Parts: sequence; structure tokens; C-alpha cells
Amino acid sequence: MSIKILGGFARGQILDVPKGDLIRPTSIMLRRRIYDFYQDLGDVTFVDLCAGSGAMAFEAWSRGAKRVFINEVNRHVLKILEENRENLLVRNHHKKTGEIHCSYFPAEKWIKTFRAEYEKFSEAEKGETVIFLDPPYSEKHIYLDIVKFLKEESWYFGQLWIESDPKKGLSQAQISELGLTPAKVYEQGDNFIYVTNFPQQT
Repeated sequence: MSIKILGGFARGQILDVPKGDLIRPTSIMLRRRIYDFYQDLGDVTFVDLCAGSGAMAFEAWSRGAKRVFINEVNRHVLKILEENRENLLVRNHHKKTGEIHCSYFPAEKWIKTFRAEYEKFSEAEKGETVIFLDPPYSEKHIYLDIVKFLKEESWYFGQLWIESDPKKGLSQAQISELGLTPAKVYEQGDNFIYVTNFPQQT
């Protein structure tokens, strides 16, 4: 099974994904909707906390992100992500490409490690950071734990993109009830990506 990168310098290049139901990739149409708006991610640091296929992260890299962090808790899936990374870096070595870092941690643990690195960023780099949160929809505690951590002590100053489905995960209203204000919501069928900025506007 495979999917394609939709835009940027790696447009049309193939990503392998595991067979079966180990992952649930962001749908092509939903990925297209948000990246039609965010076409150029030059200077952005993009974090994919629960990567799965890694399509969102590799798409960000193809569109110019200078640093991409891909975190996945399943070792078999991580191996495929690492193979995709190596294939893309080799195939596009002649282009100006950003860094791609892969890791294996529960999202709630990884984000705490990332905070220490993030705090070394310049003010401009902090503001040009996107965290994409798309855990298995039914694991609602991951949404809650990550949002709580990002809001604690006002340490984060970038964007948070949350993908969910109101039937299986959190609804837009439930996300708003966590104290998050939407800057924009991208929808495709029941699925949506809820974009919010930190610090939150009151």
C-alpha cells in the first residue's frame, strides 16, 4: 500500500504505508484542503506527534519545512517511516531540503522532551512551529494530555493542528471546551483539522 505527496518539490513521490489497520492516514482530500492554504512552509518546524503514515509530516517537508519531527509509538510503523525518510532524502538530495527526525515514544512523553529543545529556539523559530496531533480517535486521553501540557506555564508559541472525528474522537465543540479557540477548521466528511494559535486569545 502507498500514498503520494501532493505538493512541493517532492510532489507525486510515493510513501509506503503498512498493510492492514495499524494506521489511519489523514484522507487525501483533508490533507489537500489544509495544504491548499499552507502551501509554503519555509522556515517552519513541523511536529507530527502520532505520525502513522507520516503523510502530513512528509508533505510539510516537501513544502519547505526546515525541521520535521516524526514520532510514532509502533516500532513496525516507525521502521517504514524511517525507510520513507531515507528514500526521500536520497531522491531529493540535490534540492535544498530540511531535516527529518524520526523517534519512537508515546506522544505524551515525547512532547516533554521536545519542550527542552523548543525552548532553545529563537523567538522567530518558536512562532514558526506547528504541532500536528492526530492520535487514534478513540484514545481521547492523548488529546487531553497534550493540550493540557501545551497550555501549562505558557511555554508554547506556535500553532496546534488537531485532527479528529466527532463520532469516534472529539467534536469541535469538545475541543473548544478545552480552552482552545479555532483560527480555522478544515473539514472533509466527518473528519476535520482544527487549527489554533498559542498563546490563546482571550
